[in-house]
Amino acid sequence: MSIEHSAVAVGHSTVTGPATPPERETAIAELRTAVSLLLDQLRQNEDQYEDGAELVEAAERVDAELAHEEPRRNILLRWLGFIAPGVQATAATAADVASIQQSVTALFR
Repeated sequence: MSIEHSAVAVGHSTVTGPATPPERETAIAELRTAVSLLLDQLRQNEDQYEDGAELVEAAERVDAELAHEEPRRNILLRWLGFIAPGVQATAATAADVASIQQSVTALFR
């Protein structure tokens, strides 16, 4: 997934500078889309992961945190940090998680 002209570009995680409020809202919406796609992947492949149910739950918590008016960076990174090692066997999913982590780090300073 790549989103051009945005503070967040999942798959190529780039930030071009401090986001203005409208840009920030767009970036958060794009981040939520990326997390939603990740959650769908985890749900579809839950039985392929040793801790599949816990990974799905962690992704649900990331999604819920992003729904808050002011998402908390530390909470997002904590749950993404839990997901990352659990999906290392699947390169594409691991790359998606890494991109989301980079985007969270850049967006919520």
